[in-house]
Amino acid sequence: MEPATPSSITIRQQIIALLTDETMGARELSQTLHQSEKEIYAHLQHIGRSLKAEGRLLKIDPAVCLHCGFVFRQRRKPQPPGHCPNCRKTRIRRPRYHID
Repeated sequence: MEPATPSSITIRQQIIALLTDETMGARELSQTLHQSEKEIYAHLQHIGRSLKAEGRLLKIDPAVCLHCGFVFRQRRKPQPPGHCPNCRKTRIRRPRYHID
């Protein structure tokens, strides 16, 4: 059996490998894998469902409003929120992801 080469590993497999080793944001994943952030969010949503079937978990460190400190704990989507429901400001620290 041949060792896996970068071209034979899918984007989702690469994301899983990266997030198993460290916590990263969508922007970091986007730059590392040369994919748009929009594509990364779509992959993360699918990866979350796939890992759940395997008994693993995609953990999301929630987004935080940089103005009032509101933490988006209830949010299940991987995409960052557009604005804070508390103060309506848009300065939000993006969520970060890790696989357990």
